[in-house]
Amino acid sequence: MSVRRQAYQWEISDLGQLPAKRLEELTKPQSIFTSGFGNATLKARLRTKPTEYLVIKYFGSTPGFFGTGNDWVPGGYLNFQIGVTSYFLDPDGRPGQGLSGSAAPYPVTTKYGPAFASDWDIEIPPDTDWDMKYFVSNGLIDATDKFPAKPIKSFTFATWP
Repeated sequence: MSVRRQAYQWEISDLGQLPAKRLEELTKPQSIFTSGFGNATLKARLRTKPTEYLVIKYFGSTPGFFGTGNDWVPGGYLNFQIGVTSYFLDPDGRPGQGLSGSAAPYPVTTKYGPAFASDWDIEIPPDTDWDMKYFVSNGLIDATDKFPAKPIKSFTFATWP
């Protein structure tokens, strides 16, 4: 059996062209492969071939939880769906948000490193449907974030005779 390493990087950016209704969909878990957001352009679901056996060793997302204006970060969470079961579950057994980008950051930098050893070894056996879902906890920024009530800087001018 041959072994091959692969990497996939999902990117999304809003340059003002996405309508608010479409952006609101990001506040629900979306597939990083088939959702149509960013470079998620696959049309069919992911299914391993009868001769494939996948092991996902590392995954991560943009670190950070909240912020406003230019300091905004997505507060993103990643979760796997293998068959009909989510990998990260809430205590009641329902699908959870997933693992935050602050716990498993990508890219790893001196400011953000993994919160724990990231030897997940998520195994996806042959003939199995699977997906990765991304959830943005603060997908929409309120108008108050863009226009603060108090001025950020104030100036005093003086004149001399």
